[in-house]
Amino acid sequence: MLLVVALIVPSARAQGVYPAARTGGSYMYNYYFPPAGSSTPWWPSWSPDGKWLAFAMDGSIWKVRPGESIAYEIVWAREYLSSPEWSPDGKWLVYTADDDGQSINLRILDLETGRSTALTTGNHVNVDPAWSPDGKRLAYVSTDPNGYFNIHVMEIENGQSGRVLAVTADHSFGRNRLYLGAYDLHISPTWSPDGKELIFVSNRDIPLGSGAIWRAPVEADVMNSGKATIIHKEESLYRTRPHWSPDGKRLVYSSHLGHQYVNLFVLPAGGGEPYKMTFGEYDSFHPRWSPDGEWIAYVSNEDGLPQLKLLKSWGGKQQLLKIVSKKWSRPMGTVTVRVVDGETGRETPARIYPKASDGKAYTPGDAYERLSALREHLFHTPGRFTTEVPPGEYTVEAVKGFEYWPAKETIQIKAGKTHSVVLTLKRMTNLKARGWYSGSNHVHMNYAGNLHNTPENLFLMNAAEDADVICHLIANKDNRILDYQYFVPGRALHPLSTSERIMHTGQEYRPPFYGHISILNLKEYLISPFTTGYEGTAIESLYPSNTDIFRLAKQQGAIGAYVHPFGGPVSGVQMRDPLETDLGIAKAFPVDVALETISYHELWSTASEVGLIPWHHALNNGFKVPVTGGEDSISSMHRTPLVGSMRGYLFLGKRGLRWDRFTEALLRGRGFVTNGPLLEFWAGKAMPGEEIRLPEGGSAIRFRAILRSLVPLDRLELVRNGSVLEKIPLPGDRRHAEFEKDIEVTHSGWYTLQAFGNERVHPVEDARPMATTNPVYVMVGGEPIRSKESADYFVRWIDKLAQMAGSHPGWRSEKEKQHVLAQFQEAREVYVGRGGVNP
Repeated sequence: MLLVVALIVPSARAQGVYPAARTGGSYMYNYYFPPAGSSTPWWPSWSPDGKWLAFAMDGSIWKVRPGESIAYEIVWAREYLSSPEWSPDGKWLVYTADDDGQSINLRILDLETGRSTALTTGNHVNVDPAWSPDGKRLAYVSTDPNGYFNIHVMEIENGQSGRVLAVTADHSFGRNRLYLGAYDLHISPTWSPDGKELIFVSNRDIPLGSGAIWRAPVEADVMNSGKATIIHKEESLYRTRPHWSPDGKRLVYSSHLGHQYVNLFVLPAGGGEPYKMTFGEYDSFHPRWSPDGEWIAYVSNEDGLPQLKLLKSWGGKQQLLKIVSKKWSRPMGTVTVRVVDGETGRETPARIYPKASDGKAYTPGDAYERLSALREHLFHTPGRFTTEVPPGEYTVEAVKGFEYWPAKETIQIKAGKTHSVVLTLKRMTNLKARGWYSGSNHVHMNYAGNLHNTPENLFLMNAAEDADVICHLIANKDNRILDYQYFVPGRALHPLSTSERIMHTGQEYRPPFYGHISILNLKEYLISPFTTGYEGTAIESLYPSNTDIFRLAKQQGAIGAYVHPFGGPVSGVQMRDPLETDLGIAKAFPVDVALETISYHELWSTASEVGLIPWHHALNNGFKVPVTGGEDSISSMHRTPLVGSMRGYLFLGKRGLRWDRFTEALLRGRGFVTNGPLLEFWAGKAMPGEEIRLPEGGSAIRFRAILRSLVPLDRLELVRNGSVLEKIPLPGDRRHAEFEKDIEVTHSGWYTLQAFGNERVHPVEDARPMATTNPVYVMVGGEPIRSKESADYFVRWIDKLAQMAGSHPGWRSEKEKQHVLAQFQEAREVYVGRGGVNP
């Protein structure tokens, strides 16, 4: 009998970010919201006289003179501050205050007295402040009152808030849109020079992307008045941020039109053809006209980290405003930290969790600050860094993968003094010395985040996470392909690869209906169109199927798998079997299992026992489906799973690390999947992925297991055919256990070892720690591994899938539909045959 998984997970309000926002999600948090704690400049804003640029950095508001490199801190608070906007008379500065992912509110600074006053309060998100030209009103975006993003205009007099006009109102598209939800967005307002109109971004009546550029008068509920008009439509993703020129004739905005990177464009204010202003192989975004219209300030990640730049509005001159000196408004000290490997005594890359006396991170200016699944601020270091921090208690912790004990120190910082800290990482175990190598199946290098990532930095991040193998996946994001230039036909590994760490470039094919898949070992070309089923496009059809894509990939000698397939946190309810819902993400998984078009399976991207259910059913049908892990790290973003936070450990033995050996072990299932716990498991002398053959009637087998974990766990279980056979005690601190027992085996079956914790626990960057091995297969006589229950499970699944696909509106022809439905039927007949289920 297959074990049914049912568990309660924490509510999104308890574990999520910006709980008042009922739409948005990860892409909005990464592309649209101010990044809490950026170590480099963000959100430029001109002073009315054009002599200063205000910006956000280190959670404070700063200013710099154009052409200079010394920054002056204007205002600091315990919250993370961003989005400064100078009032037209130069007396006030509005900015946002983010209480680290719970809410964002507007404040106004009196530049003469230095006193700040709240303009909004409460638990909602209030962002995108923009002064009217007369300085009497402030446009902004708020989730108040119902959790959806609307544009409001607030009256302001002498720094005090007044009446608020709701320019837009809640409006539903009628169904969920891909990545964007049902309710419309109304964001990024900018004023006309006469103060009578706004230009903004909205996805009203638009199925894909964050919206078109609209123009409308400043009136209540203007989207329903018939007075709002689209002046430019393209598929956008939160980067647009239009800004009206001082002369009122045009606007500047950011777009990835025709490119994988975001660049600056200008557009007539009444609509027309866009004209490109920057041409970099990197991202240029958040443009702002100077008061005289001669310059455009913007953010560029040309050198990796985002920095301020200036672009002459005519003539083409560009100027980098790199901050080399910070003039703090308060006393500060300096700290230098070294991370040392306890065995070698040498500096070593690591993940760093810093916390200063005010609760902030103060990431060094040459590192990219991130926000983790644990909602902690962190960055990766090559082994040494120096940064400035306020006086008082400073705590810094180094973490390196799953096999080193974290190292943590707390010191007292004194103003004007320099301090040194050495963090020594000591090993808990060394699996590599015994032939084990680890890596993520699912890493994206660039995905239009604030960071322009590079292979060199990706190698550093993986070294800091103690991961040996990087499966870098090229993918589409909507209508563009990211990092395609890194695929080289016939090249298995990136040139930076060594005997210690390797990177392979593959592809993620991302159809929202069937489920996303990874494809490795492509030798000739990337497979297009990278997706199917995109509403309103020429690739809306569900043809070709994932089965067709897997088969096409195999013609190049490639291997493929479903990725981030099932499960994940659900708000305050039980996590449910995908068959009871909409079949999860990997809807076509059982089809490609039956037709043997998948080569392996990415079991988990995040912690979720639900993902075990379809996999166990596949194993119970006699299909040997090897599994690995891949966290889907979109590593150019600041809010994303860390590289290697869910990975596969594979046993290569004494032969050493090579890509062909790693993929051979992957396809044989010679390992385990984990976000922290380390498992070793044997049935007799057989390891995971191996098979034992017993004579008719069977015999006893000695099962052995070893668990090691950096954090306490709650369950360690020996599983047979999906049911728990043995609950193994976890003694003492619940970090280590060994098990050995002779068990009588009389029927064919598969056996795995699995481990779970019940709660989030530092430093496991996931909802909770968990791991499972691949199976050891035990065959008794000539009996196959079969389960009528599991066969019937997939028959019902495919029937539901066929009904969903049959009613999809995107098919271009009946021929296409029948081609795919015939594949479903073929797979269904396989399960009918394996389970004796009546057709």
